[in-house]
Amino acid sequence: MLTVQQAVFTVENLIGKVQQQKQLITHQQQVIEQLLTENKQLRKENEQLKYRVQELEARTKKNSSNSHLPPSSDRFHTHSSRQPSGNKPGGQEGHQGTTLHQVEHPHHRVVHRVNTCQGCGASLCEVKPFRVDVRQVFDLPPVTIEVTQHEREVKSCPHCRCVQQAEFPPHVTNHVQYGPRLTALVVYLHHIQLIPYKRLSDTIEALYQHSVSTGTLANMVKREALESNMDIIEDALLESNILHVDDTSLCINGKLAWVHVACTSRYTYLAPHASRGKKATDDIGILP
Repeated sequence: MLTVQQAVFTVENLIGKVQQQKQLITHQQQVIEQLLTENKQLRKENEQLKYRVQELEARTKKNSSNSHLPPSSDRFHTHSSRQPSGNKPGGQEGHQGTTLHQVEHPHHRVVHRVNTCQGCGASLCEVKPFRVDVRQVFDLPPVTIEVTQHEREVKSCPHCRCVQQAEFPPHVTNHVQYGPRLTALVVYLHHIQLIPYKRLSDTIEALYQHSVSTGTLANMVKREALESNMDIIEDALLESNILHVDDTSLCINGKLAWVHVACTSRYTYLAPHASRGKKATDDIGILP
């Protein structure tokens, strides 16, 4: 049997453990209440975020084909016209491939001669080879900007003193200018390959070691690619029995503008204007 002292010690231990358990339970209750409060707040924020996501998804699904929005506002819905072929990249099985073939008349010949015997050191300069191995390399020639000087003679007739002068070619109109081949390359790279003016300027400098400003490039494109064809396109549109016209919004220098189109199945005329209505079509000059 326990003595009185042992019994008192045991009861005190039990009381201490009960108090510890009560403190632990109180702390856990506080933690639970805090977690419940946070969970309630998170649920509320989650509902708000779900609503926001639905709103944004509905907004991104709107485009010019299912709402009043103009085509220029379409985003995230670019569809490629290319259809997947299902084939792996590269040559297909059964495909008749192509390869390089040596040509009969190369542009350049480089002869690699044997001058000394590696065995005894004798000279082989006068010895004719019994075989010549031929390999051909297809490559681009070094490219650079060439300057052609056109000189026009001016003469005075010794009989009647009438002054006569030769004619420059039609494309030579200034004292210093760029030629038609470089201009054609600029128009092709800008319009067909869609290279911006700054990158186009960097490309020309890297390829030809010649710097051309973006302003000069823009003038080339405007002069050669547009002005010479605008009258042709305009006349074709005016002669057509059927003409399609439309407009779409466009941001120009941070301001809202409109791109007006007049076209047939073959010709297209595009013109930007600050106005969307009759004033724009009158200024553009197609519809009137």
